[in-house]
Amino acid sequence: MKNITYFVLVILFFYSVKLHAQCNAQETVVICDMTIIDNNNDGVPDGIINLYDQYNSLTGATLSVANGTWFDPNFNFALDEASGDLFLWDLDDSSTAITDFQFQLIDTNSSCTNGVLVTINLVLGAFEGNPLPPQGVNDANITICESILSSFDLFQVFESQPSPHKNGVWEFVGNLGDPSNFLGFGIVPSTFSADIPYEPFGSLIEFDVFEFTYTVPGILPCSPASVSTFKVEVIRDVLSGEGTNYLICEEDILAGVWDADINLRDDQYLLGEDVEGLWSADVDPTGQISDPVDSIVNIREIYDALKASNPMFSCETFTFVYTVEARSTLTDCPDKSTGISFTFYEPLRFFEQEVSPLEICTDDFRPYAISLYDELLFTTENGILYEYPNSPFTSWTLVSGPSDLNIQVNGQIILYDHEVLTPGGLISIEGITNEDAGTYVFSYNVMSDYVCVGNPCADRSALVTVVINPTFYAGEDTVDLEFCETDPMVASPLDLFSLLTTNGIDDPIYQGDAGRWLDSSGTEILNPLTLPEITGSQTFAYVYSTLTPEGCLDRANLSFTVFENYNSGEDAAIDVCDNNAIFNLFDILGGTPSTAGTWSGPDGYVTTDHLGVFDPSLLEGGVYTYTVPDNINGDNVILCPGSQSIVTVTLFESPEIGQGGLYAVCKSELQIDLLDYLDATADLSGDFIDVDMTGVLSGSILDVSQLIEARYDFTYQIQGNPSCDLSSILISISVTEVEAPITENQTFCATEGALVSDLVASNGQDFNWYDTPTDTVPLDVDDALINGADYFVAAVDSNGCESSRVAMTVNLLPFGNPDCEDCISDGVSANDDNQNDQFDLCNLPITFPNFEIEIFNRYGTIVYKGNRNTPLFDGESNVGVGKTLPTGVYYYVFDPKDGMTDPFQGNFYLSR
Repeated sequence: MKNITYFVLVILFFYSVKLHAQCNAQETVVICDMTIIDNNNDGVPDGIINLYDQYNSLTGATLSVANGTWFDPNFNFALDEASGDLFLWDLDDSSTAITDFQFQLIDTNSSCTNGVLVTINLVLGAFEGNPLPPQGVNDANITICESILSSFDLFQVFESQPSPHKNGVWEFVGNLGDPSNFLGFGIVPSTFSADIPYEPFGSLIEFDVFEFTYTVPGILPCSPASVSTFKVEVIRDVLSGEGTNYLICEEDILAGVWDADINLRDDQYLLGEDVEGLWSADVDPTGQISDPVDSIVNIREIYDALKASNPMFSCETFTFVYTVEARSTLTDCPDKSTGISFTFYEPLRFFEQEVSPLEICTDDFRPYAISLYDELLFTTENGILYEYPNSPFTSWTLVSGPSDLNIQVNGQIILYDHEVLTPGGLISIEGITNEDAGTYVFSYNVMSDYVCVGNPCADRSALVTVVINPTFYAGEDTVDLEFCETDPMVASPLDLFSLLTTNGIDDPIYQGDAGRWLDSSGTEILNPLTLPEITGSQTFAYVYSTLTPEGCLDRANLSFTVFENYNSGEDAAIDVCDNNAIFNLFDILGGTPSTAGTWSGPDGYVTTDHLGVFDPSLLEGGVYTYTVPDNINGDNVILCPGSQSIVTVTLFESPEIGQGGLYAVCKSELQIDLLDYLDATADLSGDFIDVDMTGVLSGSILDVSQLIEARYDFTYQIQGNPSCDLSSILISISVTEVEAPITENQTFCATEGALVSDLVASNGQDFNWYDTPTDTVPLDVDDALINGADYFVAAVDSNGCESSRVAMTVNLLPFGNPDCEDCISDGVSANDDNQNDQFDLCNLPITFPNFEIEIFNRYGTIVYKGNRNTPLFDGESNVGVGKTLPTGVYYYVFDPKDGMTDPFQGNFYLSR
C-alpha cells in the first residue's frame, strides 16, 4: 500500500495559448491519485471528475453543454459525453504518455472548421491496487487449492473498487519451500502454476506460500511507478489414484483365470493414490471388503454368488471405492474417490439350424413368407432358453447360392425388385423366378454385444440352408386391361393366354395339363372363353395357376374390363296424328339400339333417358336425334366412341271435334238438332251414331217428342288423316217430361187492373202463360189481362222444361158491376195537401190501356182530355190555352176502347 496519498495536483503545461475565440485549445489535467477523488463531496471517494469544470478551473472560461459535447477518440467507455463526467476508475491503464487519454469538446455551433473546440489531455497516475488483508500464520493475502491454479487470476488478490490498472508487470519474489515448486507464469500474464510435493504419512496439509510483486508504470509529474507486494498460499489436492475397469467373460472365470485373491492396492488395479485413503466397506455389495483398510477380494467368489442368485445375469458390474479425505476445509479442495470395477459378461450360447435344408418354391404362395430365424435351434440350460432375436447386434448374410440376391450395402437382401430378406431373417418369396432356383446358404451372425455392450466374449453365427425349387411359369400379373367390345383383342372365343404378359426372363408361359384357369370364386373355367353380352362395362378377373410334381405353385392374376360399344340403332320415320297416344321414339328406331342414349329435337326437346317420350298433342313434327355417349373409363379415356341415329316425325292435325257432354232437353221442345250441342269450333262434317237405337234420329235431328223421360247417348265421330285415330265424342241427351198443370176460367173486375201474374194454376212448381198454344215466348207477368181472351198455361220444372199447355178464358166485369167495387173518386180537392189532389181512375188504365177520358163542366164544355200518356186531371184544364178550373161539379166520360166494353160516365166535385 502506498504510504503517501496525493491531493489532486493540476499542473498546466502551456503548449497552446488560452482559449480566446480560438479553436482546438489544449489543456492538460493531471490526476496522480484517483482513489481519493470525491466528486460529490459526500466523504466517499468515487473517482469522477467533470471535464467542463476541469477546463473552466484551469482557464477561467465558462464552458458548458451549450458550447459542445465531449467525445473520447480512443473509446475508453469511461466518459459520459452528454454531461462531461469522466469515470477514472473505469480507465484500465495508467498514463505512460501525456496523450494516452485525450478527450475532445466537439463544437455544436460549428464555429470551428475542424469541429474541435477544446482538447484535454489527462495524465492518470499509476494505481497498483489494494491487496486483500493478509491472514493466517503465513500472512497470505489469499489461500487457494492446487486444483484451481489453471483458472486462478492474480488480480483476484486485489480489492475490486477500485481495481488496479491492467498495464502493470508481475514478478515472482520467492516461496517458503523449494523454489523449484514454482513452475512459472502461464500464457495469461496474471496466472501461474506450481507443484506442491506429497509427503506420505507426513503433514496432513501440504502447502507452499508464493510471494509476488505487481508494478504499474507511470509518468511525471506523478510517481514513475507504483508497486504492490502480496502472497498466495497454495494447498495441495489429495489423490485417490487411477482405477482400472476389468471386462471379464464368464468363460475366463470358469476356466480358473480369476480363482485367486487379489489386492486392490496393486498398481494394476489402483495407481498413483495417496496412501492415507480408505476402502468403502459399507457400500460393497459383495461382502469382500471387511473394513476400511481391507483391500483383498476374490473374483471367483463374487461370480459364484452372482450365478447362484441370477443364473441369466447378462452382465453385472461390481465397483470397489477408494477415498482420500481432503487436507483442507476449503470447498475447492474436496475429498477424492476412485472406483475399481469388474464387469462379468455372459457369453453367447450355441445355436444351429434345426432341420436342414428348408425347401421352398419360386413364387411360393404357401406360406406367403419364410422366416429363417424360425429354422434356428437355440441352447437351453437349466430350463432357460438362450435365444437371440433380431436386434442391432444381429445380421443375416448370404453365404452362397446361384444368385447374389442383390445384396445391398445396408445389409438387406433384395429378391429382385421388391422382395426382401430382412435383418430378422424374414424372406418374402413372392416374385422369385426360376432362375433363382437352387441351394442357398445364409449365415445368422450375433455379436457378443447382444448380451451387453462392450462384451469381451466371442461372437457366434450359424448357417441356414434353403433349397428353392423351380415352378411351371404361369406368366406375370396382368391387371386393369381395358377394351371396347369391338376390339379384336377380345373377340370371342377369347384365348386368355393372349392377354397375359411375361417378364422376358423365364420360358414361355406353361400351357400344359398342370395348369388351370380359375375365376374369382375359385371355380375352374374353360379357355378359350366366350364373353357374355356387355352392358355398360364388365370386369373379368381370373387366376392362372400351375403345380409341379414337387408341389411348387405358380400363378398369375389376370383382370380386364370390356366396355359396351353403345349402339344408336338405325334411322326411322313415322307419321303421327296429334290425337294419337303417347309413344316412345326409342321404339321407332331400327336395329338393336342400346338404352344408354338421350334424345334431342325441335323447340329444345331433350331427355335424360333413352325412351324419348313423344306426346303428339304437345310436341311438333321434325327430326329427333338419338345420341349414345362415348363409353369412358375412370380416367375419362374414351374406350368406345358414341354415335347418333334420327327418327323423322311427320305430324298431322286431327279434326276439331270439341268435348261433348250431358245436356238436359225438355220433351216439350219436340225436335232438337244435335249439331247445336257441339263446340263452336267443332268440325260439323262428322256423323252421329244412335248408340241407344232410339229410332227417332234422322241425321242430326232428334225427335224428343217420341222419347220417354230418360238419358240417351249419341256418338259424334270424324275420321281425319289415315294416321289419325277416329275422333269421337259422346253427346248425352237427358229428356225431361213435365206433367200438365190444372187451371180454369178466371173472372176479374175491370177496376182491379188484373195482370198475367194474377192468373192461377196448380200441379207445378212454376208456370208460363201464352197467348196461343204454339207461342214460344211466354207472356210478361206484368201484361194486363184482356176481357174474354183465351190464355194457355204450361207447368215449368226446375230445369226449365214445360208441360203441355192447358187453355182457359179471362172474363173482366165492367165498371159498375155490383160485384165490383166502385173505386172512381167522387171528388177532387186541388189544394196541394196530397189528399185527392187528382181525379183517381183506380186500375182502369191498366185494364183498358187504350182508354180515353173526357171531362165537361156543368155547361157541357169539355175542359180535359186524357189517356195513358197524359197526367191525371188535377183541376187544371188541358184543352185550349188551359186554365185553373173553379170549384164545382164536373162530368166525365170513360171509353175503354177495347172493342168489347161500352163507355160509361159519372160526375165528381172539384173543390179548392
